[in-house]
Amino acid sequence: MWLSFYDSICLIPFSYFLFVLDLLVNHLSRLYPMITKLSDDLSAMSLDGVHLTLTSEAGDVNILRGVDLSVTTGEAVGIVGPSGGGKSTMMMVIAGLERASFGTIKTAGIDLAHLTEDELALFRRDNIGIVFQDFHLFPTMTALENVAIPLELAENPNTRNNAFDRAKEQLFSVGLGDRLLHYPSQLSGGEQQRVAVARAFVSSPKILLADEPTGNLDGETGKIIVDLLFDLHERVGTTMLLISHDQTLATRCDRVVTLADGRIVDEHLGEGPGG
Repeated sequence: MWLSFYDSICLIPFSYFLFVLDLLVNHLSRLYPMITKLSDDLSAMSLDGVHLTLTSEAGDVNILRGVDLSVTTGEAVGIVGPSGGGKSTMMMVIAGLERASFGTIKTAGIDLAHLTEDELALFRRDNIGIVFQDFHLFPTMTALENVAIPLELAENPNTRNNAFDRAKEQLFSVGLGDRLLHYPSQLSGGEQQRVAVARAFVSSPKILLADEPTGNLDGETGKIIVDLLFDLHERVGTTMLLISHDQTLATRCDRVVTLADGRIVDEHLGEGPGG
């Protein structure tokens, strides 16, 4: 069934489909209660000797080449490096959206290699918020509806019943209280990214993954979005991994890691509270 679904809308990036599917598998929590229970007790993320090799017509391509990284609970880590160095791929591996070829990945205390695709989708729903560069809002839904989606599909009936109230509060917190019923096409790029940030934080995720969140925004709007991310990170205490080509932006984190050619080549303290 899912194959035909993908085939019918294959023009949209596959990573976006995985993100959408995460929002549709709430019923799986009844089948895998241990995933949610374990992830409630542990947080942060770690990569140990992680390799990722993809096959192409030209031969094997080594994307990640033995990455070792540990992020503590509540820490903000900036990931920088040249384009094609493996930054976004590493984020995909941490989120379980891409399987590593070798090595150990633990996210929110869970070894992702032991989870099926369905279990990974459930795990992401309950533990991870993602902010994409391209917003990834549902065009036929209002800002309020977009933010409420993760809550409407939650296992807890109280969460589902209060979904729109919480979504409204989150939109007010990002300065969009007057845009609740606007559709993405009626919002500026910066406003759309605010909606995406609100959606990522509305379920209070243990981990936030932000992949070039300012990449499609002008400098001034990008600064507003970054200030918003750090404000929510500090208030909520979410562990944050921020991928950026902007070294100055990454320096606002507690720690800055440079990834090049699939390897970590530098690591130093940032200017954040934990730096």
